[in-house]
Amino acid sequence: MGKKGKGKGNKLAKMSEEERARYLQMRADQEEETRRRKMQLIALYMKNKLKREDAFCRLNMAKINQEWRSILRQVKIQDLRREIIDVELFFKEALKRKDQVIQRLIGDINSTEDMYANLQQSHMENIDKIIDLHRSRIEFFRHIYEDDKQAVLQEWKQDSGFFRSMQTEKQLQLEVA
Repeated sequence: MGKKGKGKGNKLAKMSEEERARYLQMRADQEEETRRRKMQLIALYMKNKLKREDAFCRLNMAKINQEWRSILRQVKIQDLRREIIDVELFFKEALKRKDQVIQRLIGDINSTEDMYANLQQSHMENIDKIIDLHRSRIEFFRHIYEDDKQAVLQEWKQDSGFFRSMQTEKQLQLEVA
């Protein structure tokens, strides 16, 4: 490298002022073009790198969103499972209470049916007693009627016999008179 630098110095020393200016201008233009190309390459590289980073960023965001949604789904599933368990327990308790109410009502119906049967039996016995009482009263009044009827008939017969005998007696008296 040292040789090259020395060679340039020799090369510049051999050149005329105008050639040297042109050479330096050409050299400056080349360096400028190299720098411009280098900047373009760096810009292209950075642009490509930015595109790749943007693509990776989008891919990573998609992965993160997918994982986040998966986590949210898992949390929601756990919440729903707990809610299902709570609802199941609530309905089991409600069903148990309703079964107890039904059993109590069945017991009430059975005891009410027993009371109804007892009351009906008692009512029928009372009705039978009332019927027997009325029968005995009717029989009693029938006997009184029959006795009164017999007494009236007997009295009528006696009166009738008395009046017949009186009539025959009066007729005889009239015939005699």
